[in-house]
Amino acid sequence: MTAGASNSIDWITVEGFRSIAQVERLPLKSINILIGANGSGKSNLIGVFALLRALRLKRLDEYVERSGGADRNLHYGSKVTKEIFIEISFGGGEEFHEAHFAPTDADRLFLRSEAIGGPAANRVLDEHHRVDGVRKDFVDTVQEGLDRWRVYHFHDTGRGGALLRTAQLHDNRFLREDGENLAAFLYYLKQREQTSYNRIRKTFQLVAPFFEDFVLEPQALNEQMIRLEWRHCRSDAHFDISALSDGSLRFLALTTLLLQPVKLLPSILLLDEPELGLHPYAVTVLCSLVRSVAAETQVILATQSPFLVDHFEPEDIIVANRVEGRSEFNKLSAEKLGDWLEDYSLGDLWSKNELGGRPAHENTHGHRDS
Repeated sequence: MTAGASNSIDWITVEGFRSIAQVERLPLKSINILIGANGSGKSNLIGVFALLRALRLKRLDEYVERSGGADRNLHYGSKVTKEIFIEISFGGGEEFHEAHFAPTDADRLFLRSEAIGGPAANRVLDEHHRVDGVRKDFVDTVQEGLDRWRVYHFHDTGRGGALLRTAQLHDNRFLREDGENLAAFLYYLKQREQTSYNRIRKTFQLVAPFFEDFVLEPQALNEQMIRLEWRHCRSDAHFDISALSDGSLRFLALTTLLLQPVKLLPSILLLDEPELGLHPYAVTVLCSLVRSVAAETQVILATQSPFLVDHFEPEDIIVANRVEGRSEFNKLSAEKLGDWLEDYSLGDLWSKNELGGRPAHENTHGHRDS
């Protein structure tokens, strides 16, 4: 399964995961903009994809430990919820992948069962991901697509943060989820993908007009490592990556992600609040890049920004609401919004609480937040 709109997810069902008690066949398009209040479940929906990716990478225990244990991942804990169920449909509804996770006494999750199927293959996999007999090529193709999901967070811009680290020169097969290999990835693009590299450079200049070009060279005393430097348009001096503002650095990582060659794109690209720290003009450029890349790969983006929402269509928007301790997700419709759209933008309507997705009082009946 290569990157491309034809391999996108048609719908997803989730039961028992964090704040998501049950979401049945939520339809997904090429662009999916998740909006909602803090705690509404946006990040939890993105977390579903992170969980499945951890499963495919055989890092389920690591994922569960990092996220607080099995009890924190089950809706209101193991006393209320006995398993997590996830099903995705793709290929025009002809193929599916489903997984059941159950807790252990050690507060871990284990894969109770998994299945991959379609019109030519309907095989159940064991805990070692083995499959016997017919259509193993079909199963391998599906699993390759799952392997290429990426959940990106470019938030770590502080001292010692991922985006500021010196990278291993040959760590360049894909841009890592936190951007820690940004220098190595840009070096690869400059050497092998000049068209993409030049597009990244010129797009970054739109937001940082003082920027001339990147300085990408292996370190003199350790040629296996590389650190990102750049050149000012009015000087031949080299500046370290840390000289960029946090917003500029995040925008650089986002631009690199969205303008990389099509063959390197993730099969599904997930972004959690990419607008953080960006100037409004940078958000405008970002939205243009998202619309462009969605012709090649499916995008799922969670945001808190009404301004970002203004750059998309109602059908692109999924509204997350927290109702009695459960996350609900609803697609917008231009037809249902009717005359509202003649006088107000989507961001205005969200701010006015006409779309939902705003903080609301709820009676959790003593349940803790999950």
